[in-house]
Amino acid sequence: MSDNERGGDAGFLKGLLIGGLIGGLISAVVALLYAPKSGSETRELLKTKTDEYTDLAKTKVTEMSDTAKAKAGEISDKAGAVADSVKARANELSEAVKAKTDQVASTVKSTAGDLSTKAGDAITSVKETAQTLSEKSKTFVAHQRESLEEGLEAGKQAYHDKKEELTASVEGSGAVNKNGESAGAPG
Repeated sequence: MSDNERGGDAGFLKGLLIGGLIGGLISAVVALLYAPKSGSETRELLKTKTDEYTDLAKTKVTEMSDTAKAKAGEISDKAGAVADSVKARANELSEAVKAKTDQVASTVKSTAGDLSTKAGDAITSVKETAQTLSEKSKTFVAHQRESLEEGLEAGKQAYHDKKEELTASVEGSGAVNKNGESAGAPG
């Protein structure tokens, strides 16, 4: 209910009360005017009744005003309680949202940490694998070099042995002298 509606209700009640009192006063005046009393008695009675109704009207207006103030205070207290309740609920919701946000942030940080650890482990594994492959490649190349060197030495030795064999064979047959000239040909 709006303030205008509450004020309108109180104004209506005041008007109703005052109208009732005025109506009663008028009825009393009319009754006195037709009463079989003397003019001075009637005036005195009118004055007394007017004072009574005026006092009664003032009392009723004061009572209504006090009642309206009390109702307004109650409504204000209720509105304050509702506002406090809404504020408390809003604070609860805010705290719940904050807690959920903190929980999500913690989960994200944890997941990021896990992923970082896994990435670090993967990088370490790749480095170790690369290092192992590098060492194996070096060992393989060294072994191949040794094999080539051994083959080269064997080839040199075979060449040297064959050369000596051919040289001995040629010298034994007398076909070539030590200077590499043919023995049968004049020089």
